[in-house]
Amino acid sequence: MLTFIKTEFLKLKHSKIFLLTVLGALSIPSLLYIGLLTGEHATFQGILDYCATYACSLFYIIIFTIIIAYLFGREYTEHTLKTILTTPLSKTKLLIGKYLMFFIWAFIITTITFTGTVIAAYLGGISDITLSVGLNSYKEMLISEILLCLSFSPFVVLSLVMPNMVFSMVAGAIFSIINLFVYTSKYAPYIPWCSPYLISSNEITNYSCNTATSLAILLATFAIGLTISYIYFTKKDVCL
Repeated sequence: MLTFIKTEFLKLKHSKIFLLTVLGALSIPSLLYIGLLTGEHATFQGILDYCATYACSLFYIIIFTIIIAYLFGREYTEHTLKTILTTPLSKTKLLIGKYLMFFIWAFIITTITFTGTVIAAYLGGISDITLSVGLNSYKEMLISEILLCLSFSPFVVLSLVMPNMVFSMVAGAIFSIINLFVYTSKYAPYIPWCSPYLISSNEITNYSCNTATSLAILLATFAIGLTISYIYFTKKDVCL
């Protein structure tokens, strides 16, 4: 499995997708930095909260969709799946490896976003930067990222059925817009793409829904998506 992950990273060296996702991750701290330059006053905790909110509710929806479309769909669009399966690698291990690669990639994107925000806060003149606040916010962002990744298993099914990356990007944009409208409503804790940040930041206490219910819905979404993607991927014949 480690060899498979290394191979996936080698593929990224010949693709511009990774650079595209990095630029997407840096767009959040860039916008926050511009806000600081225009005279907007904020604390270190405040700017990190803004970063986590915008990342989980809007930007990561699009970025993670692009990542999934690339990881799972490219083997079909570039007709490399039949070559991969000639190696001692089963479809089950291949699917698990793709999921692991998605989590690792998402972790990298989250770390880049957080680091960029800290740098933006420093360059923007934020004076109350402390290690404890930074570490606590980073922990919350990682929890949000892990939970958000779990909610994206249905997008894996979508990328397997329709491996065209353009379609996945459009779907991600639509979901991000829907997410923004739902995020401020009372139904947000019940939506698996809205609840990750509410759970990690403990803002879910402001709603009538409890954390256990939101987690149950999120885990059920992951389980259903994982099961369907496994059945579809392992049962579908590979076209020669």
